Amino acid sequence: MLTIQLTPFSADSPLLDEAVKLSIAEWPAPEDQIHGFIARYATLPDFRGLIALVDGEPAGMGFGVRSLPGNWWHDRVAEQVGADHPALQDAWVLVSLVMRPALRNHGIGAALLDALLATQPCPRTLLSTQVANTGAQQFYTRHGWRILHPGFVFTPGQEPFVVMQRER
Repeated sequence: MLTIQLTPFSADSPLLDEAVKLSIAEWPAPEDQIHGFIARYATLPDFRGLIALVDGEPAGMGFGVRSLPGNWWHDRVAEQVGADHPALQDAWVLVSLVMRPALRNHGIGAALLDALLATQPCPRTLLSTQVANTGAQQFYTRHGWRILHPGFVFTPGQEPFVVMQRER
């Protein structure tokens, strides 16, 4: 059995660099681009960010923010489901949840997800994951999520993403 330690991170935390490394492993992109992305989100309302440490080593991370009009992700989803859709009202969005591949299926993702959901302030939560990532969709479904939108392309040239929601 693994011992999982969940530690918060913020824009000015030394753990931000670990969150960046974990994110790059899942979403290959230049380090400065990923650092800027996460650091920017860390300044938004109701940011929650956690690093999962296993034996003192970063094993996974997750973060999210309040979903608000004017936020790029919120506005793209609103274009698809309507700005007045109940799922977008008083909602928090799980922006990222990533694990080191070798440590998947050991409860780390579930521990991160549960901890993030327990501290976020909204009655509903949203996320998006690739339509082709059926493993992630199954994981979230097991944890009480359901499909809000079956899939659309956020950015031209990108693969489609499904949007999922969860109520408290």
